[in-house]
Amino acid sequence: MARTKVKLAWIENDSARKKRFRRRKGSLLKKVSEISTLCDVGAFAIVYAPDSDEPDVWPSPSEVKELIAKFQSIPEAERSKKMTDHETYLKETTAKLEQQLRKIKRQNYEMEMNDIMHDLYKGMPMYLLETSKISDLASFLEEKMKEISKIMERLEKDLPPADVSSQVGRDHENVAGMSNNNAAGRKIGGIRLMGFDIGSSIIGDNGGGEE
Repeated sequence: MARTKVKLAWIENDSARKKRFRRRKGSLLKKVSEISTLCDVGAFAIVYAPDSDEPDVWPSPSEVKELIAKFQSIPEAERSKKMTDHETYLKETTAKLEQQLRKIKRQNYEMEMNDIMHDLYKGMPMYLLETSKISDLASFLEEKMKEISKIMERLEKDLPPADVSSQVGRDHENVAGMSNNNAAGRKIGGIRLMGFDIGSSIIGDNGGGEE
C-alpha cells in the first residue's frame, strides 16, 4: 500500500500535532544516531518541545558541549568554508537554474536549426524562411565549420607526419564530405551535420542569399 504524502502545513488539532511531534522527534534523533555510528562522525541534536522547559538533547549535554567547543576551536576561515547563509544559497541556486535554462535554450536552438536544415535538404525553398531564421542558420553553420576546423587541426597535430594526409582525408570525408547535390543557389560545401548532408541547395533559388 502506497504511503500518503504528508502535507507540510501547520497541524491545527492540538492532540494530533503533539502526537506527530513525538513521533517525528524520535525519528530525527534515531537518524542522527545512525549517521554518527555508520559514518563515524560527530553529531548532536537539540530539540525544544513547545510544552517543555528543557530540550531533548542527543547524545548527552556533556558530549554536545564537547562538540560545540571543538567546532569553535576551528579557525573562522576554515569553519565557514563550507557554510552558507540564506542569501548565498539563493544566489547559488539562481545561478544553477540560469545555467540550466541556458543549456535548455541551446538545445532548443540546435534542434530548431536541425529541423530547418532537414527541411532545406528535403527541398524546402529558402524564401519560406524568415530573415531572422536565415541569419541564425548562417551563424549556426559558421559555428559548426569552426568546430570542424579545430578537429582537423587537432588531427594534423596528433597524427604522425606520414599518416596525416591520408587520415585527414578519411576524417574529412566522414565529418565534412562534399555533397553531390547540384541544385541552384549559393553553394555551401556539403557538410554532414546532425546526421545528414547539407548540400549546395541550402541557400537557394528564390531570394535566399545570392552571391
